[in-house]
Amino acid sequence: METTREPLRALLIEDSERDAELLLREVRRSFDVTFGRVETSEAMRAALEKQAWDVILCDYSMPRFDALSALSLMRGMGFDLPFIIVSGTVGEEVAVEAMRAGVHDYFLKGKLGPRLAAAIERERKEAALRAERDRMQEQLLISDRMASMGILAAGVAHEINNPLACVMANLELAARAVAQQAERLGLSAEFSEVREELHDAREATERIRNIVRDLKIFSPSQEDKTGPVDVLRVMESTLRMAWNEVRHRARLVKNYGKTPLVQANEPRLGQVFLNLVVNAAQAIEEGRAEYNEIRISTSTDGAERLTVEIADTGPGMAPDVLGRLFTPFFTTKPVGVGTGLGLSICHRIVAGFGGSIDVKSVVGVGTTFRVVLPVARTDALEEAQHVALDVGARRRGRVLVVDDEPMIARAVQRTLSADHEVLAVESAAEALRQIIAGAHFDVILCDLMMPQMTGMELHAVLSQVAREQAGRMIFVTGGAFTIAARAFLDEIPNQRLEKPFDAMHLRTLINDRIR
Repeated sequence: METTREPLRALLIEDSERDAELLLREVRRSFDVTFGRVETSEAMRAALEKQAWDVILCDYSMPRFDALSALSLMRGMGFDLPFIIVSGTVGEEVAVEAMRAGVHDYFLKGKLGPRLAAAIERERKEAALRAERDRMQEQLLISDRMASMGILAAGVAHEINNPLACVMANLELAARAVAQQAERLGLSAEFSEVREELHDAREATERIRNIVRDLKIFSPSQEDKTGPVDVLRVMESTLRMAWNEVRHRARLVKNYGKTPLVQANEPRLGQVFLNLVVNAAQAIEEGRAEYNEIRISTSTDGAERLTVEIADTGPGMAPDVLGRLFTPFFTTKPVGVGTGLGLSICHRIVAGFGGSIDVKSVVGVGTTFRVVLPVARTDALEEAQHVALDVGARRRGRVLVVDDEPMIARAVQRTLSADHEVLAVESAAEALRQIIAGAHFDVILCDLMMPQMTGMELHAVLSQVAREQAGRMIFVTGGAFTIAARAFLDEIPNQRLEKPFDAMHLRTLINDRIR
C-alpha cells in the first residue's frame, strides 16, 4: 500500500532542464511535488510574486545568475524560505561561504540520496517554527501598541473630563438663568436666539462627552470583572469608532429589538464588536457603498440570552475557510494586514462571558457573525437599571465639595447653591481640617484622584476620626483609574459620580441623599 506523500511546492533555480529532471526525480521519492523552474533574476522575482513556495533549490552558478544573488533577491523581497544549493561544482570553501551568507544547506548533484529529502523536511519545519515565532512577536508588538494607545486614550479622556464637566455645568446654569430672566422680564421672543445658541453649545458638548465615553470603552481594563453592560451603548460607540471604515463601503442598517443588559465586560465586549464590524467593512470593496449593506441586529430568546448579529453583503467565504476561521493565526487578509488572531481572541472573550460566537457565510451572498450573550443577573440588573427621578430638595443641607480643579468646584457650587449651603475647597487636607475643627456635612462630594492627598486617603483618615462623615462621601471620578483606585472603589459602599456629569443628575443625586 502506497504511503501518502506530503505536498511540496519547490522553486528550482536551474539552467539545465536535464539536471532539473534528475533533481525532481529524487525529491519525488519523498514528496508530492509541485514545481516551477527559473534561471534568471527576473523570472525568479515573478515566481515569488505569483505564488507561495515551500523551498528553493538552487544551482550555485549559471550563465546569467548565481545562488548568492538569488538568496539576496529572496531576502530583499521579504521572504524567509529554506534555501538549499544543489550544484555539480561547489567546493568546500565555496559551500562554507554560502552557509555563512545564509544558505541553509548544500548538496552535490551526483550525491543527493535520502539526505536531500531529510534536509528539505528539516528546513520546512524550522521555517514553520520561525513563522509561529515571528507571528507571536508581531502580535506582542501589536498588543503592546494597543495597550499603549489604550492607556493614552484613557489619559486623554481623563484630561478632557475635567474641563468638559465645567463647560457642561456652566452651560446648563447659563441656559436656566437665561430662561428665568426671559420669563421674569416677559422677553421670551427677544431671548430666543440666545437660548438657541446655548442649546447648540450644549448639543456640541454632548457629542464631545460621547467621544470621551467611546475612548473609555476601548481603553484597557485593569480587570476582567463582568457586570451589567448596555449592549446598545457599546455598539453605538463601536460604530462611531469604525465609521470611517464603514461609510465608503456600505450602508449601515440597524435593526435593534429588545435589548436587555448583558453579563459582560464593557471594554472586552467593545473589542469584540469593533473587530467584527471592521472585518465586515473590510470584506467589502470601497466605492460601492450604495450597493452594499452592513446590518446590526439584536434579539432575545426570552429572558436568558441576547443575540447580536453583524451581517455584511461581502463576497462570503467557502466552507473550508469557515472551518478554520477561529483558529489562531489563520487569516484571509493579505500579508501585513492582519495577524490572524482577531477572531480567535473574540471567541475566547465571548466564551469567557458564558456566551458563544458563530458564523454563517455563502459565497457571493455575504457573511453573518452571531454573538450570543447571557442576560445580566436579576440582582445586578435591578441595581444597574435604577435611575433616580429629578428629586427636589426636601430640606436645605450642607455640602462639602473637594476638588483640586477650582473651575469644577465653582461649577458644582453654583449648581447646588440654590438648594443647599455649599462649601468648596481645593484640597483634601483643607477638607480634613474643616471636619476636625467640628464642621459637619450631609454630603461630601470628593474627587478621587488629587495631588498631595487623594480622596482615598481622606476617606481612610475620616474612617478613623469621623466615621459618619466618611460614609457620607461621594467620589467623583474622571477615569484613568490606578489599580489601587479600582480596588478601593470595589471595597467601599460609597457612591461614585463620573465626570462629565450634567447638572440635573448632580442635583438629583445630592437631593436624594439629603432627607
